[in-house]
Amino acid sequence: MAATMKAVRIFDCGNPGVLRYGDYPMPEVGPRDLLVRVLATSVSRWDVMYRAGTWRKTHKEYPGRRMFALPMQLGRDAVGVIEAAGRDVTRFKIGDRVVGLPHPENPDCPLAVRGFGNLSTGIAYPGHSMFGGNAQYVARPEHFWVHLPERVAPHVAAAAMWSYATSHRVLVDRLAARPNDLVLVTGTSGGMGSATVDLAKLMGLRVVGVTRVAEKVAFLERMGCDHVIVGADARAVAQLKEIGDGFGLDGAVEYTGNRDLQRFAIDAMRPGGTLVTAGADWSGEHFPIIDQDFVRLELTIRGIRGSTLDDQRAILALLARGAIDPAIHAVMPLSAIARAHELVERSEIAGRIVLDPWQDA
Repeated sequence: MAATMKAVRIFDCGNPGVLRYGDYPMPEVGPRDLLVRVLATSVSRWDVMYRAGTWRKTHKEYPGRRMFALPMQLGRDAVGVIEAAGRDVTRFKIGDRVVGLPHPENPDCPLAVRGFGNLSTGIAYPGHSMFGGNAQYVARPEHFWVHLPERVAPHVAAAAMWSYATSHRVLVDRLAARPNDLVLVTGTSGGMGSATVDLAKLMGLRVVGVTRVAEKVAFLERMGCDHVIVGADARAVAQLKEIGDGFGLDGAVEYTGNRDLQRFAIDAMRPGGTLVTAGADWSGEHFPIIDQDFVRLELTIRGIRGSTLDDQRAILALLARGAIDPAIHAVMPLSAIARAHELVERSEIAGRIVLDPWQDA
């Protein structure tokens, strides 16, 4: 096996120019590790925020979680084939197709015992506190991997795992959505938004998408949105009230961190509704809400930080059945990662960007 591989790493934060594509040493393989030849990885908005250093402005260290470290190899998703295994590996063999868990858990953490495995401490996250999937090879402990179901293409799994598993937790646990609920999804055309729409339709929800660009309306309707709002103003609030039998939204999922959209979701909410905020904003500005909003609407607001192991298993099962179809904006070579970051940062995508580490190797 070669001594080096192609990978992308950052040694400082800044514009996409800090993404350094080149030759790096092959990862070391410990006794419990799998060495995986990566066939597909991805770019998310979290990758963009880590690369830009946005997280440094107001980021507070999560309990038991190591801070984002430099140098770093980004990429929460990684899908590939096992090339080598440590001597103590028991669940896998060379040649197995595997997908990395975007949110691995520590089963011994008290939070995991209480059902919050996504918040478990004492574990490293790929692309955050351990090297992620933006490389031709990665090595991680075997409990960070699961088998990739037959007939699921690597690029499909790379587009689905993080976004769909998190969306599953949003809809099932945090929003507690029920069939026929009217739910607004902001950031609708992005990777997280499109995944949430797809799952919501599978669950029998009525989905409202929102965009500032009229040209995206047709795409959002093809994705499955029952209604698409262009802009977020008083007229749109009245429109959602009418769609919601005079009461408005049953729930909303807010991915953008945009204060105007957060306020729009609250104004369009029916009494007893629920808003889930994904915390995509790092500005430190206060949430646009007052005490009377809670009393007037008996409003529930919930946060979300990643998916549990059960959420990730559920998505693998849906992928195996062909029940979900992740929207993929483009499959690009790993060497084009700077361009991919630019597209995600400017919200010029419809779905997820997948990277192929071998496309131009």
